[in-house]
Amino acid sequence: MRLNKTRADSGFYESYAHFSRTLRAWLVAYGVGVPVLLVSQQFIAKAIIKAGTGGLITWLFLIGVAIQVLAALLYKYSMAYLYSAEVEPELNGTWRVKIAEWLSNAVWLEALFDLVSIALFVCGTFMVVTAVLVPA
Repeated sequence: MRLNKTRADSGFYESYAHFSRTLRAWLVAYGVGVPVLLVSQQFIAKAIIKAGTGGLITWLFLIGVAIQVLAALLYKYSMAYLYSAEVEPELNGTWRVKIAEWLSNAVWLEALFDLVSIALFVCGTFMVVTAVLVPA
C-alpha cells in the first residue's frame, strides 16, 4: 500500500506491512497444510472419499492459495514499478506506473483477495468436518 506523503510517516505502515505479511503467510500455510494433513490421515481421507467431496475440497484450497500467490505477485510488481518511478522520475505518468499507483491505493482489492481466500478455506474446512462428523 502506497501512502500519500502529505504528513510525516506515523509508523502505521510498519504495522500494516507486518500484519499483511503475517496474514498472507498464514493463509498460504493453511491452504497448503490442511490438504497435506487430510491426505496423510487415513480416517479423514476415507471419510472425504465416502462423502464424494474430495475434488471440490481440493479445488477450494487450491483456488484460495492461488489467489494469495497471484495477489502477492500483483503487488510485488506494482511496488517494483513504483520504486522504478521513484528512481527514474521520467517513468511517472506511464500507464504501468498509473496502474501500479491505483493498485497500491486499492486497499479494498487486497481485502477482497483475503476475504475470498478465507471464505474458500472456511467452505473447504466445513466440508471436511461435515464428511468426518456426519458420515454418508
